[in-house]
Amino acid sequence: MKRHQTEYIIWQNRAFRFYLASRLLVTRELYGPGSFCGNQAIELLMKATLIYWDKSFKSVDARHNIKKMIRIIKNKVPDGKNLLLPDYFYYENRYQSVSRYPVIGKGILVPENFISDLDAIFTDLIIFVPFQFNSELMNALGGKAYRKYMILRKGNKQLRRLRKYLGVSISNAA
Repeated sequence: MKRHQTEYIIWQNRAFRFYLASRLLVTRELYGPGSFCGNQAIELLMKATLIYWDKSFKSVDARHNIKKMIRIIKNKVPDGKNLLLPDYFYYENRYQSVSRYPVIGKGILVPENFISDLDAIFTDLIIFVPFQFNSELMNALGGKAYRKYMILRKGNKQLRRLRKYLGVSISNAA
């Protein structure tokens, strides 16, 4: 495996953990921590995508600037121009900051479609990268990580699309 491929999987695994945490927390009506974890999942997976496609990309330089990463993805990633991310995920960095640090007069909005939007953007970002190898996501989809699979599958309309792209058979899933 090449270095950028290894780095991609490391970053994808970390993003996947935050993604699962977000899905679990929001379904349990813990919206602040859930929105923060969703934001982290997107940010980490965007960085993973850019690490894979852009040799000049430095994750530290990007900081938490999702808008900047969207622009880079649209310019550097094949089909990246198709990236759609609802503004509320990065509006005034509220999920990144206000979800953790109270600010008088500022709150966070977690719409009813938060999880379905999160599922769609997570899947879209996964599909931007042709290299997928033995990731935690693949293990969960294949049923090897049953508890993670149960969190991943609940109400997730993107599962079929993920399985097809990753080549994980539903018959292998729990």
